[in-house]
Amino acid sequence: MGKRERSLDEAERERDFLEEEEAGRRSNRTRLVILLLVVGLALGYMVYAAFPGNALYFMSVSEFMGKEEAQDGRIVRVAGKLVDGSFQREGNTTVSRFQLIDKDGAAAAEHLAAKYVGVVPDLFFNPYSEIILQGSYGPGRVFEADIILVKCPSKYRSLEDELQRAS
Repeated sequence: MGKRERSLDEAERERDFLEEEEAGRRSNRTRLVILLLVVGLALGYMVYAAFPGNALYFMSVSEFMGKEEAQDGRIVRVAGKLVDGSFQREGNTTVSRFQLIDKDGAAAAEHLAAKYVGVVPDLFFNPYSEIILQGSYGPGRVFEADIILVKCPSKYRSLEDELQRAS
């Protein structure tokens, strides 16, 4: 075996070694890309699953009453204020019926009839509180509330201020 044959044989072995090394690097790169893709998809799903409440529609009473597609039974949030004298409780139960109106309180605005089973929050009856109902529009054109949230009024007014305004 000559020197020339030995150098060709060594060159061929070196080429094979380099090809195997390159294939190993490509394989590692592919594994890394797949791993990053799986981690990214998992994180995306966790973020999506963690915030399902953000996907709810949120609208005022007049917006809700004007959108028939929102009245198809899907869960929505509707904000307004309690119509004076509309709250009624059914006997000795926790079933209550009431009406909401837009928070600006225009007399000609649309009313939303609502029903809730449960104890209403303390600030529910405050005339300056904003009430947010979460639920769906049920049969008989009544909003079936599952959750009631009450936003505290931004400004508390004293009884004296109210009496001065009334006179």
